[in-house]
Amino acid sequence: MVWSNYKPESPPENLYNPYGLHHSHLTTRVYFPPTPTLSGTACLLMGIILAYMLYPSGETPSEMARVTAIAIGIAFLASVFFDGRKGLYNLFRTDLLCLIGIYGLTLAEFLFPQDDFNRIVEVMGTAHALDAVLLGITGLTLGRHLVTTKPIRSDRINLEISNATLFRTIVVCAFMGYLYMLISVQFNPLALIDGMLGPRFSEPWTRGRLGSWSSLLTELNLLCYAIPPLTGVIWNRRQFFSRVQILIVLAIFALVMFQGFSSGTRNIFIAYVATFLMGYLLTLRVNNFRNTILPILVAVFISLFASYHMLEFRTMGLRNYIVNQVYAGDTVRQTLAVDYNLVSLAPVIDAFPDKHPFLGFEIISWALIKPVPRAFWPGKPEGLSVSIEELTGAKGWTVATTYLGESYMMAGWLGVIGMSLLFGALAAWWNRMAIQGQSDYSLVVYALGFFAAGITMRSMFWLTTAILPVIALLVFRKFGFGR
Repeated sequence: MVWSNYKPESPPENLYNPYGLHHSHLTTRVYFPPTPTLSGTACLLMGIILAYMLYPSGETPSEMARVTAIAIGIAFLASVFFDGRKGLYNLFRTDLLCLIGIYGLTLAEFLFPQDDFNRIVEVMGTAHALDAVLLGITGLTLGRHLVTTKPIRSDRINLEISNATLFRTIVVCAFMGYLYMLISVQFNPLALIDGMLGPRFSEPWTRGRLGSWSSLLTELNLLCYAIPPLTGVIWNRRQFFSRVQILIVLAIFALVMFQGFSSGTRNIFIAYVATFLMGYLLTLRVNNFRNTILPILVAVFISLFASYHMLEFRTMGLRNYIVNQVYAGDTVRQTLAVDYNLVSLAPVIDAFPDKHPFLGFEIISWALIKPVPRAFWPGKPEGLSVSIEELTGAKGWTVATTYLGESYMMAGWLGVIGMSLLFGALAAWWNRMAIQGQSDYSLVVYALGFFAAGITMRSMFWLTTAILPVIALLVFRKFGFGR
């Protein structure tokens, strides 16, 4: 079947679920969710054990991290190979994104030379940080098997979302998401772009540290996360839209991607790339090298290219970076670096419990209340009683330790393994949501949950905030936008 023959009102068998058993003329369908294979999990566990045995042989911190990165990287590729034998769709899993996320945030940069790393962290601190990473990957790997993989039965056929609704939803998300920016520049589009080109935190729409009633509008920017996956769906249906509608959608998508890139915040930009890719891949009618493998390779290249340059210009701004040709100077890094999260992990592990008692439930409560606007709760705590910036000696900027550091602050090594098992199980549960609805709208919701899981690897405090766009789309559908 080719795309031109596809009709939304009569979807072909196994359109979104190559594992499902579809019975013609019946309203009951049986679906098998994408799941990790035991052989793939065994590969990962063997890689973790090998890394734990080999990394002490490194003479410098960067060599220790490099040995770990290579061992885990090879084991992960072998795991993906075994998982992929069940079909391409078996790789569109949230748990895989979590593993890729934590690997990318902590180890991937050490596949490249990192001489500066040796000057800012000691061997013992590196060992403790690597132990946390290996323990976390172990928990994620095992936790995804805690959720049952029994087939899901659906007693009704979910109708496809209409093309008009798709277009209406993406326009509403764009308008509401950028409303506070537009207000700050008096609805001047040129001033909007000019603000995006400036240094980080110098934009006209930058909110105060604690926020106010006016800052409530900034929270609507979370709706922009729905735009990339919606664009992916619309692109696959593009012959059902007018040329003007497609141009509007592409213009909105380009604005979102440009704003994400110019912000210098790599996790946001990569989230946009990933959710667009998920929305696009999950709604393809047929798969081949040109429409599946090639876009994946392009997305990986764009993510790596952007990650390198965004780190360089995020403080000076994209305009200065280009105009002054800083990218061609000697001050830029000559190797790919992410955040050196191992550097941040080391002092956190050193501080607890010798210098500070574990924070316990304070970590969980802060994660739960973080999305609550201060305008609704003036007495909302400003942060943790012991901040990560205080532990790492950072002044004037924020520091991320991934969820591993936050889990360790909560309950030590037990906190790391406990939260890793929980996130692995949650990721496996969300995989089941990929086939619950079997409609394009449901798959967009899945892609946003996919993004939420990925960004949680950077900080579990983002989980409760990142799921808000998912809730928004569900509300849109219930009250008329999704019909």
